[in-house]
Amino acid sequence: MNIFLMILALVILICCAAVYWIYKQSMQVLGPTYKKRPLAVFPDQFKVPFENINFTTSDNIKIKGWFIPCAGSTKTIFLMHGWGQNRGDIFKYTYILRDWGFNLVYFDFRAMGESGGSGSSIGYLETKDIEAAVKYIKAARPAACESIGLYGVSMGAAAAVYYAAKNKNIKCLVCEASYFSYNRVVARWAWINKRMPYFPVIPLVLFFIRRRLGFDPEQYSPAYNVGALAGRPLFIIHGRSDNLVPAVNATKLFKAAGEPKELWIIPGAKHNQCAEIGGEEYRYRLVQFFTKNL
Repeated sequence: MNIFLMILALVILICCAAVYWIYKQSMQVLGPTYKKRPLAVFPDQFKVPFENINFTTSDNIKIKGWFIPCAGSTKTIFLMHGWGQNRGDIFKYTYILRDWGFNLVYFDFRAMGESGGSGSSIGYLETKDIEAAVKYIKAARPAACESIGLYGVSMGAAAAVYYAAKNKNIKCLVCEASYFSYNRVVARWAWINKRMPYFPVIPLVLFFIRRRLGFDPEQYSPAYNVGALAGRPLFIIHGRSDNLVPAVNATKLFKAAGEPKELWIIPGAKHNQCAEIGGEEYRYRLVQFFTKNL
């Protein structure tokens, strides 16, 4: 009997330890500060004029960014980076849009770059950051905001889809390396980085995420919101060799979206490599899309 109780106690202890480990791993998804990196790229390195901007979200998170002015332009593009990145990571590939007549706004999402906060939701909470950025620029430079477009990469793209779906003032959107379903991208991330099998681990991970956030982030996925962009131009870009967010996410997103829409799958590009691999054609297509639609 004593041996049975000892074995039972050991099994319970191992199960509790396993659940706690899963909990700790799930919190890494929501708390990316361990990946927080200082900015290494700045506009003055490219001789681009800029202004530092600071604003606060509706849930009191301090956000930092840059405003890149284009004299006399009434068109502004808001550009959003991915999870674990900062605004400098996308600046070096996109600042050339200023030369084609667009004001540009870059900012660090919460818990990343120079912005405040310690938690991320990989989607919904980040829409509050976008909302605060748009509100700030509209108030500070109303003449620059007659036409507004969005550009997002990975998490930034997913957040941009939801924000644009709820805000008809957004004229067009470039969506690069976006996931289709929140649940599926978390499962993919967990397998690639932690070798966590889907069952029974991922349902527990998603349970802890929902408990921590206080809502189900799946409902804010592009899968359930991209259809609301119908009537506004959408340009979906994805890497053929993306391992974290496979290219099938892009094809599903394209299928679910309404017209007008276009899809570009870049051969050889991994996650967050579309601009690098796409090179001059990438920049050309960005310029053409925003020039035509903004």
